Amino acid sequence: MSSPQTIESYLRASSPPRYMLRLREIETVFQAERRRLDAAYRALLEARSHDPERFSRRWRRLAHAWRFEHLNDLVREHNAWYPVEASLPMDPRTRDYRPVRGASYRRLELDANWVLEHFPPDPQAAEGRAQPPARAPREPLRQAFRAQGRGRF
Repeated sequence: MSSPQTIESYLRASSPPRYMLRLREIETVFQAERRRLDAAYRALLEARSHDPERFSRRWRRLAHAWRFEHLNDLVREHNAWYPVEASLPMDPRTRDYRPVRGASYRRLELDANWVLEHFPPDPQAAEGRAQPPARAPREPLRQAFRAQGRGRF
């Protein structure tokens, strides 16, 4: 006969913990989407860079049609459960969880604005653009939190 499980025992029983598996999956899916976006962007650049207006229209349309549902579902699940699963300490002054290695634990959901920020719709800006982030983006720490010198945890 088995005894009823508590949430804590369920979370500790997972090896590795669920949040680690989810973070790995977020990174894997993010990198795959980034590669797919980069390939689509380069292909459209090759085909339409001679006509900047047409390139811009087509890229904007593609960026708005791009779907990140799976990745964003993982991000929402991570943002909801990570503090509990990882037993993050809370800062009583800010009433928020403490940063993880100097950054927010919260991940950002991706959308067309993110795509257009990192893959610009102007073919001339494409030449000098910085590489898109290699890792899934995190929510920035609140400015007030950093200004009070508590962003070093």
